[in-house]
This record gives sequence, structure tokens and C-alpha cells, in this order.
Amino acid sequence: MDRRYSALSHLECSRCTARFESGELHGTCGCGAPLLARYDLAAVADQVTPAGIAGREPSLWRYHELLPVSGPDFVVSLGEGMTPLLPLRRLGRALGVPRLLMKDEGPLPTATFKARGAAVGVSRAADLGAAGVAMPTNGNAGAAWAAYCARAALPFLVAMPADAPLITRSECVATVRRPTSWTA
Repeated sequence: MDRRYSALSHLECSRCTARFESGELHGTCGCGAPLLARYDLAAVADQVTPAGIAGREPSLWRYHELLPVSGPDFVVSLGEGMTPLLPLRRLGRALGVPRLLMKDEGPLPTATFKARGAAVGVSRAADLGAAGVAMPTNGNAGAAWAAYCARAALPFLVAMPADAPLITRSECVATVRRPTSWTA
């Protein structure tokens, strides 16, 4: 992993704390728990400053040191940028929180905060040379991941309940590149 772009050091099981190499494809731990990305935060502190980050392009990727992608050539993006914080003055007053703000994620490419995770996850899959991506979903995550997989030209297999919202199912179908060589 290029330390100048990402400070990802390893993966760690969220349950048993087993350690895994970050440069290899992994699913869950042998104990069945998800794996967590771990970063060399001291290296990040040595490399960047808040002012330096603020001077970068206003996108998710301005924080690349804390994202698990080895270099800019592997970034899969649909232009996910910064989204506004909107003041909720009346509700804030009613709740006793005078400076209450709401993050409006509607401007993201897939109109949901799931676009951020999909951008990073698909970028990581591309970085590691994954043959494709598969996931279960019943909503916006599937639509977001389908869009980013389409952008990366990665096959995407989604398992979705038949009664999932039609709009979400339609978004997945419209963007999915079907696997041609996967085996079950």
C-alpha cells in the first residue's frame, strides 16, 4: 500500500481481533464476523494537516489517507462531493438544540449516503482485482453499488427481495453488468 495515498495497515476481525493482510481479498473472518480496516494514524498525522486537507478538491477522496485504496488510479467516482449542512432552526428550538443541522445527502450521485460507501467499496474491489461484486440488499445500497460497479465495469450480482421497492429494483437492473464467468 502506497503510504503517501492510503495509511491502511491491515484488517482486523471485529469479534476475535484476528489480523489479516490488507492487500488481499477477504470476506468475513473465520468466526463469521466482519473485518474492520485499520490505519496507521501516526503516519497520517505526520503526512497531512487540516489545512492541507481543506485545500484539496472538495470530494470524498480528499480524505484518501483514511480510505482503503492504494492510489488514485483505482478511484471509482461519480463525482460524489461535499453535501450541505442545512440549519433546522424551528426544530432545533423545539428540541432545545439551537444550532441543529441536517446533512442533505440528496445531491450525491445516487441521491443517498450509500454512494459514499459504494464509491469506496467498489474502488477497493477494483484495487484488489476482484472479478465482481455481490451483495444482498433491499434498498438504496443495491442501487448505489450497481451504479458504481457499472462505472468500474465490474459485474454486480444483487440479491433483493421480490417486494423491494420497484424504483430500487429498476435502478439495479438498469446499471448491472451481468457476470459472464462466475461459478456458484
